[in-house]
Amino acid sequence: ADHMTFPHFVRRAHLYMGLFLLPWVVMFGVSSIPLNHNSAPDPPRWTPVAQQPFHVEVPAPGANLRPIGRLMMEAAGIDGGYFVNRVNPRQVNVNHPDFLRPIRILYHADRGQLIIERRELALRSFILGLHTRGGYDLDGFWDSVWALFVDIVSVALMLWIASGLYMWWHLPVTRRWGWTALAAGGVCFAVLMFSL
Repeated sequence: ADHMTFPHFVRRAHLYMGLFLLPWVVMFGVSSIPLNHNSAPDPPRWTPVAQQPFHVEVPAPGANLRPIGRLMMEAAGIDGGYFVNRVNPRQVNVNHPDFLRPIRILYHADRGQLIIERRELALRSFILGLHTRGGYDLDGFWDSVWALFVDIVSVALMLWIASGLYMWWHLPVTRRWGWTALAAGGVCFAVLMFSL
């Protein structure tokens, strides 16, 4: 039986990491286009789907809004991760960033009213949401799974780069062109970074 050598292992790891990373790299690459070409999008269209009485005290300015956000999510019957912000002293908004049909919940404390709205699928918002979604602080199970995979992909990309450098270094016939590509990339990055 053939014994796998370390260079053989590196080549295999590089190949399979590349295949694993493919959907994520494509997603981040495609979603960078609308981020870079930031034309003014049409304002999102939110459609009210329900409203109900709701009475809780709005936390003082500077206080943690996560608990009231959780109460609003529970009152609306929605599970998952959420962002919460205070629009003014009498209104708190919660956004549940569903990829396909996001939901927002508006609490008007002066009226004691909770309004639940849904936004239909908007391609640009969907693509941007793929790129910018992340973090473990949304309090949703699948949000944390997504954040975990973003971490895994980040580490895997570093390993993929390291394995690519290893393979390049062990192929002397391509080493000169590799140095040229590495130097050109580094110079371009440095010039742009220090020019902006």
